Amino acid sequence: MQPAPTDASHPLLQELMESFEAGSGMHMSFDDLTGMFNGAHTDVPAMRLDAGHQFHACQYCELAKKPDWGRDCTRNKVAVNRLVVRRKTGLDGICHLGLFDIAEPLIIRDRVLGVFYYGSVVVKGQEKRAVARIRRYCGRMGYEPEPYLEALKAVHRIDPETIPRHRETLRTVARLARFFFDASGVRPDLYKVRALRYPYMDPQDVPYIVREAIAYIAGHLQEPFIVKDLADHLNCHPDFLGRKFKQAMGTDLSLYLLQARIERAKRLLANPKISIEDAADLSGFSDRFHFSKAFRRLAGMPPGEFQRQCLQPAAN
Repeated sequence: MQPAPTDASHPLLQELMESFEAGSGMHMSFDDLTGMFNGAHTDVPAMRLDAGHQFHACQYCELAKKPDWGRDCTRNKVAVNRLVVRRKTGLDGICHLGLFDIAEPLIIRDRVLGVFYYGSVVVKGQEKRAVARIRRYCGRMGYEPEPYLEALKAVHRIDPETIPRHRETLRTVARLARFFFDASGVRPDLYKVRALRYPYMDPQDVPYIVREAIAYIAGHLQEPFIVKDLADHLNCHPDFLGRKFKQAMGTDLSLYLLQARIERAKRLLANPKISIEDAADLSGFSDRFHFSKAFRRLAGMPPGEFQRQCLQPAAN
């Protein structure tokens, strides 16, 4: 049997989460509040997660995330995130559709950069409470509760006395995530924590093709694609995509892509382990001259000067 890879580019966090999920009947996910961890080319490779570990993804949750219900699932998570960020401590509870979850913050240098979740289960002895929540919510919204009550029967149950152990498991994952982050050399102060509402904006207000473009850009910045390549991937004309993007986002798609690349380059340059050449390559620039020109245009200084300024405090 081949030994498991241990290099920093391996998705160690996801393997860790999957190992705790195995046999537990519980689902673990991480709600990234900065955007630094999601995507195939995350700035912290050891913390790379697939889509199934970036959201609540159990079968019951997928049923709940119908067009009309998805917003309420999001609002519920946002409310929890607000509490976790404000208190800087974990909590647990039952959502509006009866599922139990434990939440734990990822705190790096006193900043909450994301929230881990562990659960999507029903606690034994609290079935009546879960059913009451579903009926109350469906009654308020005018939905038929039967499909959800039926689906709830298949949701995994846990014993209430096991909750402290599961809570400590999630804390262990958060501690190891902090270790992976510190080992990467990335500076957390260069990342903005997004507004604690739906990530970026309400999905109902943004055309599907624009959401797909944003997601693709976030996950493929290391690749030197241009707007035409993005349009080809989305099976549409570049002019159509650009027009829809400008209407929804208020900026040109080409400029948005360039800004995203430069912001990634800034974060990479603040890492003493990353050279200027590597920062250019990992930000999707095909040559050093184009990178330097674009960087100077948007950052107001050459990349070498930016890196010297970033690393100066560490030298003192």
